[in-house]
Amino acid sequence: MNIKINNGINECDIHLIGTAHVSEDSVDKVEKSICEINPDLIAVELDKDRFFAITKNNTNDPDNLKKVDLIKIIKEGNISLFLVHTLLANFQKDIGEKFGIKPGSEMKKAIDLAIAYNKPISLIDRPINITLKRAIQSLSSKEKLQIMLSFISGDKNIDLDEKSINEMVDNADDLIDVLKEVSPTIYGVLVDERDKYMAKNIYELSKEKERILVVVGAGHLKGIINYLKKLENNEIYINLKELTELKKNKNYLKIIISTLIVSIVVYGFWAIASDPEALKKLTIDWILINGGLSALGAIIARGKFPSVIAAFLGAPITSLIPVVGAGYIAGLVELKYRGITSDDIDELLNSNNIKNLMKNNSAMRVLMVATLSSIGSAIGTFYFIPKFLGHLF
Repeated sequence: MNIKINNGINECDIHLIGTAHVSEDSVDKVEKSICEINPDLIAVELDKDRFFAITKNNTNDPDNLKKVDLIKIIKEGNISLFLVHTLLANFQKDIGEKFGIKPGSEMKKAIDLAIAYNKPISLIDRPINITLKRAIQSLSSKEKLQIMLSFISGDKNIDLDEKSINEMVDNADDLIDVLKEVSPTIYGVLVDERDKYMAKNIYELSKEKERILVVVGAGHLKGIINYLKKLENNEIYINLKELTELKKNKNYLKIIISTLIVSIVVYGFWAIASDPEALKKLTIDWILINGGLSALGAIIARGKFPSVIAAFLGAPITSLIPVVGAGYIAGLVELKYRGITSDDIDELLNSNNIKNLMKNNSAMRVLMVATLSSIGSAIGTFYFIPKFLGHLF
């Protein structure tokens, strides 16, 4: 698909190739187009991290154990982000392996040919971590739960063949319209925002260039062309900084809510401090229920016994410290007592079956212990809120 734009400095022919990231036909199309068009520059739908990921073979890399920092993932509360990113990448890889082609092979081919023909390469897509974080931030709690349940219980044995994938490429606009109707939130972050981001980069790259070849997923063609025309006609201003910003207000809101809950809990204890028997009973109940539910979460995650004990003892205390979660303590203990090998990390990075990971993978077990012990502690804390509020009125 071709479009000629005037960027205010010169006219530039932009040749866009819509691909499927797991299709051999897409690889052939890229190779043929580069040879025929002889572009001044080749732009690809990649960011820096994905560029290095597809130009290096990280499968069974012994350094994977060092690259996946479970402590950092748990501490920063990025477990859901890490799992979504990993599972989506592995799902795409699984489809690619079915047809004997690596995901992103058409991007790799474009990069290899650019190097062979001494052509400049430009990475035009938004960083994947920012895209996923913005997607998660934009989802409601209900939508997040539905997505996680679909990963756990959904059927991953999707019947696809080369013909089906090529039909998806040919009918990409229809599929994108369906996504827009089913989930406007996901569409907005994963498709529309990236269309804007890539269109702006392409527009700027077109300056002082006669021909540019752009390799992107087929679902982005319509959106990118639309925004290129609007940029040409000065109908829209696209601010890349705004498209890469992460919402801070939710973090502030989380801190405010956590502080408010802690204040209510502390006040509840203080309000009955003059009654030793009542204080003793409330303290014991707090420890047993808050700690017990956190420990139950660790047990459900099939955590080690020391992790269960850590969850039980840590939850009643960490619930009063907003910056430290019960899951963080339990997760660290589980990490210490459960031997994590490079094979565990390899399996985590190369599997799209979350059920198997939850059953057999030690690294996944650590993440589940951290998650479920935190959920248990949160349930215990909210259970006591009405009791503590009773002392306020």
